[in-house]
Amino acid sequence: MVASYLSLWATALAVASVLLAPASAAGACHCYLTNGSTPQYLVNHQFLDFRSIASPRITAPIKNRTLATKAGVTHPYFNSTAFANTWSVQAWVSNGPDATVWNTYSKNDVYVAANADARPASSTYMTMRTYRHPAANGNFQESAEIQTLSPNYKYLSMRMYARTRGSTGAVTAMFTYRGGATDADVQEADLEVLTRENANQAHYTNQPSTAGGVSRPNATNQVAIPTWTAWRTHRYDWSAGMSTWYVDGRVVNQNSYQVPKDPATLLFNVWSDGGGWSKVMPVGGSAAMDVQWIEILYNNTDYPTKYAHCANVCSIDRGTAPGVTALISSGP
Repeated sequence: MVASYLSLWATALAVASVLLAPASAAGACHCYLTNGSTPQYLVNHQFLDFRSIASPRITAPIKNRTLATKAGVTHPYFNSTAFANTWSVQAWVSNGPDATVWNTYSKNDVYVAANADARPASSTYMTMRTYRHPAANGNFQESAEIQTLSPNYKYLSMRMYARTRGSTGAVTAMFTYRGGATDADVQEADLEVLTRENANQAHYTNQPSTAGGVSRPNATNQVAIPTWTAWRTHRYDWSAGMSTWYVDGRVVNQNSYQVPKDPATLLFNVWSDGGGWSKVMPVGGSAAMDVQWIEILYNNTDYPTKYAHCANVCSIDRGTAPGVTALISSGP
């Protein structure tokens, strides 16, 4: 009887470990406690690992805008359950009010590249690229975006180990987004890097920063950070009433003004449209955000009110490596 019980328990734990991927070596995690200035309990964990993927390949830009939007994914990884069950690579065209080129999101511009660093910390990484085509090709910009399939993320701690590099005239970003009937109804919190600026500058915003043509200066801050051309851990924590951004574990910005309130989609993108925000990229220029991994804790729990739903509390901040959780307390 005891042996049977132990066998069932071991089987259940193994299944939970797969679902939590990776799970704590000490046992299944029922919720996660974040560290930092606004610690919170979150109930779900995702880890996307791009550091060791077979058959990396850098794709060439596609010279036709229509064909760029119709391109398929560049690597089998993006059709795998590890990625495609939760995320999608985007293909659509944006033409903002002050755009001077067609900003064309293409699956062709999200690919797995070999890490050619002098002292590489990984064998591969995911690259998201934007490339400026000449007038002969239609004067458009290939851009890259991935987003979650679900729009139901509410409260989170989202991290990426990434760098930005390349030509002036690009924007690289990590953000949450919930659309609305008007600009004023949009809920968004973002980290944006502009490659036209010095490599120690970043923008942190609870959008909208303008609504109906009226500026909302309290929504946004431009902050000096360690250079974004180097590999950094960028982190955004969304808690009730507060947005907090970190670089390499240090708080670089907090903002309680118009913090998102409702469930949202998660996105990462690299783009340019030749408009006032990105500015114009030179013809033939390109810029990219390389990402070794993405880790997300998400959706709030009412722990400790319903302790039974959060018996084992884990931490990714105390784990031995990215994606590894540590059990920090265990209850009934």
